[in-house]
Amino acid sequence: MEDSVKLLTCFSPDEILSLLSRERHVVVIIDSKVKQLYGNYFPYPQIEIDATENNKTLENLSLIADKLMDAGTDRDSFVLAVGGGITTDIVGFAASVFYRGLRFGFVPTTLLAQVDASIGGKNGVNSNGYKNILGTITQPAFTLLCPAFLETLPMEEFLGGVSEMLKSFVIGDRDSFFKSTALLNGISKRKLQKADIDAIAPYAQKAASIKAAIVERDMYEKGERKQLNLGHTFAHALEKKTGMPHGQAVAIGICMAARLSVKLSLLDDAEAKTIENSFTAIGLETHSPVPASELAKAMIMDKKKSGDTISFILIERIGKCIIHPVNIDALEGVIYDLS
Repeated sequence: MEDSVKLLTCFSPDEILSLLSRERHVVVIIDSKVKQLYGNYFPYPQIEIDATENNKTLENLSLIADKLMDAGTDRDSFVLAVGGGITTDIVGFAASVFYRGLRFGFVPTTLLAQVDASIGGKNGVNSNGYKNILGTITQPAFTLLCPAFLETLPMEEFLGGVSEMLKSFVIGDRDSFFKSTALLNGISKRKLQKADIDAIAPYAQKAASIKAAIVERDMYEKGERKQLNLGHTFAHALEKKTGMPHGQAVAIGICMAARLSVKLSLLDDAEAKTIENSFTAIGLETHSPVPASELAKAMIMDKKKSGDTISFILIERIGKCIIHPVNIDALEGVIYDLS
């Protein structure tokens, strides 16, 4: 298994085969929608999956294992996941436990996966509606970032990736936050163009690099890596309550974290409004459709709970965040007015 985060870039999907030329046996696990668009770039045995949150379960993990067996997979095989964040999550988990661990790599085809979900080695499935409760931290041999795959993204999926990209900048790159939000201003009001992808690609690479560097310093989330959960305690609760897409929930979660930061006198109100106004101008949601008080029960089941506290990631300024524990008994009172 790998013990470091390896990001690779390419400008055309045609370059992918050279990465795999030394592998004796490759099995590709690919999202069914992605297969229709890009399956021909991967001339290997393919296992097709319907990558949805509802299918991100132990039952489907078992089905993938059966199909790996049918494909002649052995201990020296290499598993390649092609698709978005749900695909890389479940395939990374399957590969990390099949035969007690196979080498695997990721080709993320959504912006959300390229800047966040496929980076860092967190692999897992959901259980009883709670996200990624079961999983491993196992690094892929590589994550290949290819902007060309983003050209076919629906706007909603693209914006979901933008929210995760901006999360990294709120955590650690103030300059990129302002430059990228200015670049993306009003993007949801037009059809996504190749020029948009070309313009955002350097910022996507920068966000991916920020996450990779944090993971390298704190692989098992003992300290700094927790900051990558900015907005996610709110977001996971929103997803459970409403079923909204992850990226949309993260955008709302970041804005709620900003409001909580102001409430606790950690963040200037003007900075919080800058985040919210920037998100709104891009086309991201900023307010929860569910009262914050109703999110408390779901938050208590979040993975970030430790003992009688939940660790929130709060903002001191755009470009700097801190870890702030909140006692569960006080949770509802702390968050009741943040929606």
